[in-house]
Amino acid sequence: MKNALQYYYHLSTDNIHQIEGIYKFTIQNEYYAFYPYDGDLKQAETIYQFSINLWKYGIYCHQIVLNVEQKVVTIINDIPYILIKSNYALEEKITMEHIISFSNMTSNIPYQSEMRHDNWEKLWSEKIDYFEYQVNQFGKSHPIIRDSFSYFVGLAETGISLLNQSKMDYKNLVVSHKRIKRTQTVFDLYNPLSFIVDLKIRDACEYFKESFITNENIWDDIEYYLTHNNLTNYEYFMFLVRMFYPSFYFDMYEDIMHYNKDEKLLIPSITHANEYEELLKKIYLFIGNIIALPEIEWIKKI
Repeated sequence: MKNALQYYYHLSTDNIHQIEGIYKFTIQNEYYAFYPYDGDLKQAETIYQFSINLWKYGIYCHQIVLNVEQKVVTIINDIPYILIKSNYALEEKITMEHIISFSNMTSNIPYQSEMRHDNWEKLWSEKIDYFEYQVNQFGKSHPIIRDSFSYFVGLAETGISLLNQSKMDYKNLVVSHKRIKRTQTVFDLYNPLSFIVDLKIRDACEYFKESFITNENIWDDIEYYLTHNNLTNYEYFMFLVRMFYPSFYFDMYEDIMHYNKDEKLLIPSITHANEYEELLKKIYLFIGNIIALPEIEWIKKI
């Protein structure tokens, strides 16, 4: 990789560390990370232009470094890579304070429509349809998925049903992330390769869900977030909706189906299902004391 960086970027270093396929190195107090990129190559250019616009509005994110051909993506051994550069190491773990600050900082800025991920009903419905096709075709070889899949689809469909019943429409969009996890660092928070545009509650919800499945006691944090974050009625409602989508299960499902990971990795999600229902009920009742919510009969029986 040293030779590739010299050839494609005219960067010379002897101190390269590979961590989970990412090559990291430092040159003159600037921090670099060379990421394998598995997204749409056309989308890579959109992400680059989006990051440039953030800088124009005074919003910090890591810089995407173009190669000697002035291209965003560099193909090495048939693998696309993108190089990013940071002014700071940012090695501390992400906290809810970081997430809230970043969301507030990036509110109501111009963005390309290709970056938007706020049409949850369409995205979730299409994804579930595809998953159902996969399970019908390959479920026999994945008994854990076969036995648990319908339950988690049911949770997601409750969220979709809530969306169908909603008459609220409010689009205060912010820079969000495909996924945000408690184990990530602040370096990850400012990585433009993970940026999307969505509602500001998205990152918080994904952070809470991932924390739950790793056995964190998160109710106090959720209550604090809902009480002290100046959410609109629409954002309260969409927080509830997003928590019904079990991304912790579906993300692992995709890793199993696409990367042949062991389906036993789903067991924590399955064994915590009852506890997650109880958490959803607490959120439903808490938000129901703030705004009017549609009736969810099954959750009232928990």
